[in-house]
Amino acid sequence: MRKAFLLFICIGAIACNSSRKLAVNVLAKEDQPLADSMLAWALDHEAIYTLLDTIKPISSVKYFQYPVAKRPGVKDGDRVATHPDSLPATAAQYARICRQLSTGDHLFVMMPFKATSGQDRTMEVCVVRRSKFAAAIASHPEFFSQWGFTPATDPATILAVIEYETPHDRNRAYGYFFGYPDYAVDFFVDANRKVEADTSIRRVPRDFFAIPVFAAKTGYFTWAMPKGHQPSAADSAMYKAAMVTLDKYKQERAAYRGPQGMKATALWEKWKRK
Repeated sequence: MRKAFLLFICIGAIACNSSRKLAVNVLAKEDQPLADSMLAWALDHEAIYTLLDTIKPISSVKYFQYPVAKRPGVKDGDRVATHPDSLPATAAQYARICRQLSTGDHLFVMMPFKATSGQDRTMEVCVVRRSKFAAAIASHPEFFSQWGFTPATDPATILAVIEYETPHDRNRAYGYFFGYPDYAVDFFVDANRKVEADTSIRRVPRDFFAIPVFAAKTGYFTWAMPKGHQPSAADSAMYKAAMVTLDKYKQERAAYRGPQGMKATALWEKWKRK
């Protein structure tokens, strides 16, 4: 499955959403290069199926690290845990870009991971397709109602709560949000429970189903399934739909490449007008 789903757990949500309906072309001049770079990577990877399609309710857009984690010996609740200068100006710029890109059916959210490495904390920018996110909630009401979530609940609120939940609930929620089929989410959660209950089991045998992206054929929008499981008609339909979008993107991508990189925000803006 997706690296962030297997290896990283996002904790909290720095609200990058805005009630204003801002268009991509209102980006501040100083923010344009970073926004283009961020979206170019996203479109070349799994976020294509959230930005240009409705296959994935959520996709990763950007990872980065800042030395903002608590120093050794700092107690929970202390007035000052880190120096404010540890958070560089780019953090504010990413948050500003998220606000400007959040328009229509798309919401950009910047989230800090709970896990830290030394004094470094990993941050992630995700893009949410609001309508598909709401549909994921509506499709699993028994699961999400335990927190009082409804399809109308703000995605940033949901992400902030889910990130602090137990590993199995967190994995199930993110499995649904990142667009994996229900059977794959069930398998992933159950496999983790088996390993947790029996330390002699290092890993439950599995196969994988991968939907290609521009950057690679496997390793991004990929999910685990039981060993020997045959892909379903739903899996095949999702694959075929994704390939239509990927092929169209490949055809248009070259026209937006230039000496300074790809004008990804312009490509995305044009695509949304179709």
